[in-house]
Amino acid sequence: MAFDDIQNGISRRGAMKLALGAATIIGAPAIIGRATPASAQAAFAGEGLIVVSWSGNHELSFREAVVKPFNDKYGTKVETVGGWDQMVAQIVAAPADNPPFDLTIADEYTTTTGMAQNVFEKVDRSKIPGNANIYPWFDENRGPAKDYGVPFGTGSLWMLTAKSSGLKPDSWKGFWDEKAMGKSTLDASAFYWDLCIPALLSSSKPGIDEVFGSPDDVEALFKELDKLKVAKWYKDGAELTNLMTQEEATVAMMYSADAYGFIKEYGDDFEAAIPQEGTASYTNWFMKVRGTRHSDLSDLFMSYLLEKETQQNFLNASTDFMSLQGLEPPAHWPSYPRDEAALRNTYKLFGIDGWDKFGPNWDAYSVRMKETITKTTEG
Repeated sequence: MAFDDIQNGISRRGAMKLALGAATIIGAPAIIGRATPASAQAAFAGEGLIVVSWSGNHELSFREAVVKPFNDKYGTKVETVGGWDQMVAQIVAAPADNPPFDLTIADEYTTTTGMAQNVFEKVDRSKIPGNANIYPWFDENRGPAKDYGVPFGTGSLWMLTAKSSGLKPDSWKGFWDEKAMGKSTLDASAFYWDLCIPALLSSSKPGIDEVFGSPDDVEALFKELDKLKVAKWYKDGAELTNLMTQEEATVAMMYSADAYGFIKEYGDDFEAAIPQEGTASYTNWFMKVRGTRHSDLSDLFMSYLLEKETQQNFLNASTDFMSLQGLEPPAHWPSYPRDEAALRNTYKLFGIDGWDKFGPNWDAYSVRMKETITKTTEG
């Protein structure tokens, strides 16, 4: 299915809770069109830039670990605003030469919808010094989309358990444990991520490939979800937090974008981790929006995103895997994957090709998910 097919066939808050640069993109010898590297710190003093990051804890970490140090270094007025699945629609609705923001985070769904609407500019990453240190995994499943934006990291599913539950977040099987019956919670809207959990546990196909299989393959996953007894299917991160902290639920699927903030605040009573079976994931790319009036500063900021210090600072305040090799595991995540092999073993990507296969059945699967929600919460 082509990009425009996905755009026309999927309507999302559906798509991610949970994943694109002009030809003059920055590099070491020629960072910006109007300034040399030596003068860059003065060239952009006072200039503003709006960057969209994922709403919630991701946005908070991005503001403190990335945006603030950048502004301190260059004297700029970069700000980050939170977004979820509305960014492409906002760009399309705005005048072509005056977009609502300059850079936006994009997972695979946002990437495909944005490319279908032609709202992103290409990037020559060969001119960015940090590009040479990116894990190859980030590019190999992108197809033509790899020419847009810069990869910053990877978001994923984490398992969260209350210490009082008697369960550890070490296996997705815990959702089907007797201790979790009537005490679990999962995402009511982004049901494709829920389907990934039984797929990770299945031996029928590698990784999460069953999610991209035939309707019969996917029906088998729904039937596994039907066996759960769910306290409530949450609609957003705030509801998830309330369900867990009010002890209505003791086992949850949560997103890496939220896991660090949750454990930082509630770690005395909860544990969060990627289970031993690995996890489903999406990638976080930052895309340059067509028509931006701050093209050169956008280029500089994208280059900054691929600096080792920038990525280490963000990793130290998050639970997202980062795109650069050679980072040190943060204190809160000693098991952080250290090499390409560990990355591939841990993260199973819901890629652009996955959306090509999953998208045509969206409406049918959405209806089927409503049946699962009813079955697992009744009684």
